[in-house]
Formats: sequence, C-alpha cells, structure tokens
Amino acid sequence: MNVREKGARKMKKRILFCFAHPDDETFTVGGLLATLAKREDVETIVYSATLGDAGKCGNPPVCTKEELPYVRKKELEQAAAILGVDHVITDTYPDGKLPEHEKQLVDTIRHIIEQYKPTVVVTFPPHGISGHRDHQAIQRATYQAVTSMDHIVEQLYYVTVVGRPDRYGDPIENIDIVFTFTDEEAKKVRKALLAHRTQHLSVERVFPTVHRDSFHKFQNKEFFIRAWTKEDEPPYPF
Repeated sequence: MNVREKGARKMKKRILFCFAHPDDETFTVGGLLATLAKREDVETIVYSATLGDAGKCGNPPVCTKEELPYVRKKELEQAAAILGVDHVITDTYPDGKLPEHEKQLVDTIRHIIEQYKPTVVVTFPPHGISGHRDHQAIQRATYQAVTSMDHIVEQLYYVTVVGRPDRYGDPIENIDIVFTFTDEEAKKVRKALLAHRTQHLSVERVFPTVHRDSFHKFQNKEFFIRAWTKEDEPPYPF
C-alpha cells in the first residue's frame, strides 16, 4: 500500500448502525445503506444484538424453530450484501430479553466502537418505532455507550418514522434529516427485504407492495433525529 492509498483509507468515514434483530437494518435504514455503498469515502458497520431466535419461521415455515437463529443470521448476511454493507456483526443476546442484559450490551457496543472507531452512530429512537422492548433497550445501551466515548464518536442519530397515528412515530417538526434515495436504491431495499424470508409476514404487513416492481419505501425517504453531538453545528453525518 502506498502513502496515497494509506491516506485515503484513513480518510474514510465510518458509520455504525446498532439494532436488535436481523431485518431491523433493512426496515429502517435500507435506503441509506444502499446509497452509502456507492461511496468510496464511507464504511458501514451493522450490529445485530440478537439472531432473532424468538421470531417466526414463516408461513409456511422456512425452517424449524431450532434452525431459526442460524437461518436468520444467513438472511442478515444476504440482505447486508445486497445493500452493500461493509461489516456485519452478529451477537447472541436472547431475542426478546435485551432489557435484562442492558449493562452487558453497553460494554459490547463500547467494544465495537473501540474496534471500528465510527464517527457517527445510528440506532432506534427511545420508543423503538414499534414499541418493541428490545428496540428500546438497544437505544438506551447505544446512547450510554456513545456518550461515554465522545473521544471517538461525534454524532448519534435515531432513525424513525413520521405520520403514524400511534405513539411510536415522531412529528415531522422533530426531524433533523429527511434522507431521500433513488428508485435504484429502492430496488435494492426490496431485494434485501425479500432476503429475510422467515420474516415475510412482517415484511408484507409493513410493506404491502414488496412483491411488486413498483415498490417504494415510504416514498423513498428515511427520517433521522439528532440525539447527541459534540458540536453545536455538526457537519452533515452521511
């Protein structure tokens, strides 16, 4: 590696995405991940705290319940490859019980931050979008880890949804970034969603048009709230 190549490598921005389950990454930030994959100055890291072992196996079943964690890990790897994710980290915390392991989870995320040194971290908002306890636990653990390591991380963002009538969305006036992606990226999101075959019932419920060529994800927009930053006027994170 010559000096120029080494310098270019050091200049890469690293963004860590912390989630609870395989498929969280595609449901929430699939468009952003697919877009960032085209940039040579960014590396993306996706962390899934569980293997989704408490999830469904599909209808008809794609696998047995015993096989589910191994199958879902493979599905995550396939979806991440479609979206162009650089690094996938899977953990084995028990699905559905993350609040019981929050202290250990903080240490795990700190270790990942030490290893990859991301300047930007993205996770769920406090309500977890769906109200899932695991989503809320990963948010709390990520916030604690990030704010205790401000010598590495510079910004923390929550990915959220808008326009929902329940308490698990956020009003548009609270949104700091509306990220818009292209139809080309939307096709990759669709393909990545379909890679999560065991979770097709959830995919089809949230995205009824996922089997159509005309699929789009929330008008090809993803929404972010700035949760924490080292600077009063931080640079654009993505």
